Amino acid sequence: MARTTIRTEDITASEVTTAKMAVDPTNASNLSSGSVPTAQLGNVDTTGLETDIALLGFKVAANGSLAAYNLHDQTVDDFQDASGIDASASTNETRNSADYYSGGTTGTVTGGTITTHGVYKVHTFTGSGTFTTNVAGTADILLVAGGGGSGGAHAGGGAGGGGGGGGVRALSSQSISAAGHTVTVGAAGVAGTTFGAAGGTGGSSSLASLSSSGGGGGGYGTNDTGTSIAGTNGASGGGGGYGTSGGPSLAGGTGNSGGYSPVEGYAGGASGGVNTGAGSGGGAAAVGVAPAGASLGTVGGAGAGNDWRTGSTQYYGGGGGGAGFNTGTSFAGGTGGGGASGAIGGYVGTAGTVNTGGGGGGSHGGGGDHRTGAAGGTGIVVVRYNATTAFVSYSDMTLISNATTAQATPTTGDVVMTYTNGAGTATINTDLKAWISRDNGSTYTQATLTSQGTTGGHTILTAHNVDISSQPSGTSMRYKITTHNQSASKETRIQAVSLGWS
Repeated sequence: MARTTIRTEDITASEVTTAKMAVDPTNASNLSSGSVPTAQLGNVDTTGLETDIALLGFKVAANGSLAAYNLHDQTVDDFQDASGIDASASTNETRNSADYYSGGTTGTVTGGTITTHGVYKVHTFTGSGTFTTNVAGTADILLVAGGGGSGGAHAGGGAGGGGGGGGVRALSSQSISAAGHTVTVGAAGVAGTTFGAAGGTGGSSSLASLSSSGGGGGGYGTNDTGTSIAGTNGASGGGGGYGTSGGPSLAGGTGNSGGYSPVEGYAGGASGGVNTGAGSGGGAAAVGVAPAGASLGTVGGAGAGNDWRTGSTQYYGGGGGGAGFNTGTSFAGGTGGGGASGAIGGYVGTAGTVNTGGGGGGSHGGGGDHRTGAAGGTGIVVVRYNATTAFVSYSDMTLISNATTAQATPTTGDVVMTYTNGAGTATINTDLKAWISRDNGSTYTQATLTSQGTTGGHTILTAHNVDISSQPSGTSMRYKITTHNQSASKETRIQAVSLGWS
């Protein structure tokens, strides 16, 4: 076949067009070989890929327990430790054990025996002391005062009244200033003497200006003299002692001596009169009662339940049982540490349980001897608060990464980050800002952040192709994240950050 030679001067302008070619060279699918020059990719939008790579990096870091690591022209940090942050350049940054940074700084709080359950930290005072915090905060405070002592009993069948339970006050969301606050744990009410005296009133418990009142003492009981005594008033009243033969019933003491609402305790029970027993001590949740019939005593008033100390309900402020007349039956104290009454064969009542504020159980006179009463139980003070959010001071934060060396001087930067609102709602680019530097942090350019939805409960923010070409030339890349307008009602938590450049 003859060959035809075409010279350039034989082809006029626009004579060879795309339509006249066998294969359209403008359709990329027709290109089967060769390489497209990088310069021709300027119109390809890779921002979505860059975001996906950063998010994938966060997930890989979390699954692989990698705190901070570098890719080609990119760093990824999900704050599993502090290794990616320049602490000397950052300010007010606090890394939480839940792997985020914020400007919230947990204060130093001391006093009592410190335990935790769930989200709570608990300070338990079984004796007087000081609750100290260097940051103001809010806490739940349980105040249990000392239980009243029970009444003694005269020989020959006298019956002592049960001691009243210590006052129980569960005060939620109490403001506590930054200071040392005196804590007083109420002492146990003393046992009643054998001749003519009621049991002692328990001591008050308090933290700063908050307090609860001690339980009233149980009345003295006698069968052969005219000196039986009524129960005394208190947070919960003491039970009345057994009345003289042929004499009247003797009243229990009144409750709620502090006049609080809701009440801190209830009245004690009256004695039964001739040939019956003594009244029981009132409890923090129920009244004491009078004997129902001949020779009977009475079960103590129930105490109040509370789960602040351990997360499981415990009971406090139970009233002491009232002793019966001429019987071998012991009558139980109320739930919450109330002591059981004495009886023939075991004449002296049981003391209230330590650190419950339970009232002492009334004693039984018999066997030829006079009997003392039983002491009440000491009180307790419990302070409970959220370990993450209580006693925290809030400041605006500046979080600066360690420098990472770029392979060449970059002209643009990319930020992908995730955050959550610990409190309130952050306004992007106002309360939360991002910055990029290529000269080791001497100069920063602010990146305009845009929300891209959420992942794993965290909001995704991105800023792509941020122009940093006007900065002094350099290859030491850093990011800076700043929070603003932070307070107890607005806490912004930075969960992860990726910085890229090109």
